[in-house]
Amino acid sequence: MTTELFRFTQWANGQPQKRFTALMGLLAAPEGLADSYHRQPSRKAVGVDGTDKAEYGQQLGANLADLSARLKRMGYRPKPSRRVYIPKSSGQGQRPIGIPCFEDRIVEDRLSRILQAIWEPEFRDCSYGFRPDRSAHQALARLDHIITTERTQWVYEADLKNFFGSVSHEHMMRFIEHRVGDSNLLRLIRRFLKAGVMDAGVFNASEQGTPQGNLVSPVLSNTYLHYTLDEWFERRFARQCQGKAYLVRFADDFVACFEFETDARTFERSLTERLQSFGLEIEPTKTALLRFGDLAPILCKRDGLKRPRTFSFLGFSHYMRVWRNGRIVLSRKTEAVRVRRKLTEFGRRLKSMRTAGARAMQMFTLRHWQGHLQYFGVRGNSRSSGGSGSSDRFSEPISGRIC
Repeated sequence: MTTELFRFTQWANGQPQKRFTALMGLLAAPEGLADSYHRQPSRKAVGVDGTDKAEYGQQLGANLADLSARLKRMGYRPKPSRRVYIPKSSGQGQRPIGIPCFEDRIVEDRLSRILQAIWEPEFRDCSYGFRPDRSAHQALARLDHIITTERTQWVYEADLKNFFGSVSHEHMMRFIEHRVGDSNLLRLIRRFLKAGVMDAGVFNASEQGTPQGNLVSPVLSNTYLHYTLDEWFERRFARQCQGKAYLVRFADDFVACFEFETDARTFERSLTERLQSFGLEIEPTKTALLRFGDLAPILCKRDGLKRPRTFSFLGFSHYMRVWRNGRIVLSRKTEAVRVRRKLTEFGRRLKSMRTAGARAMQMFTLRHWQGHLQYFGVRGNSRSSGGSGSSDRFSEPISGRIC
């Protein structure tokens, strides 16, 4: 981080309601663009112009000076992203990803860090995705705390349908203008939103949405959901509830926890109306309202159910577990569909590596297992994560009694 950006970040942290009107100089500073250049990985896929980091860096000084000059005179225009498709984590369908040109990556990185410095002090604590010093494990820990200590009895799990492709540019710019008053920077953000994509050699204009893969998309999506969901829930809806109500969000995937059923069902109805007013909708196949908490095992048996329903969040299935001594705890395990899909992919990849030799296959297996264990190796998940059942890290239940 350059000294100028560091000072701006420190200053912005103490100005949570300030509207910034002179930001293009910070964005176009050659030192900052050079810093963003060095932050880019060397082996990223190239965009529509075919330029990679090594080629751009052959005349780095001249290229960055030219880029800075074009930014200052508003002569810079982002190129369309190259669209590719990757399998969705659910295993159903494919997810479109936009690969920007390398020069656009530099500007996007610089722009995203400036916007992050402005909005980070304003973002709510319930938001965890794409934020500095916040992770999916912290979101899971917060959810565990809410369910185990805040009298949660009802859970509403939800996912937004095609969120990155449904974002309204009109609403997005209105949200950005709450804190940004620099007309040139606003024009630049509009250009990024309208840059479009190249799909199989065909240009498609962008009338809505922000492509995944764009480096500025995470902070823009967080800003959009900050005003659309987070602020509305914590400052308006939760205060009107009869009991406790909490929200935990990671990107466009979120869970709302309630003490009373009436509050949960009111939220289910209100949320649909709230999202529709901003061009969003719930994905029905990934959304459910269910009884979940320390009383769930008892009340579900009264209702004729064998056990409480489970819900999925960030790759884990959460469920209520009853110990032999009658103690009820919250547990979680890797989603079964995710385990099956990963094992299938793993076997297919190993099969394709047979000609590379045993050593290469062993190293690939080790890296794959370490990466899987780093995320899914949580307490109580030894069977699904591949850890040793005798290890305290995996065998201990989540501490604390649900009450």
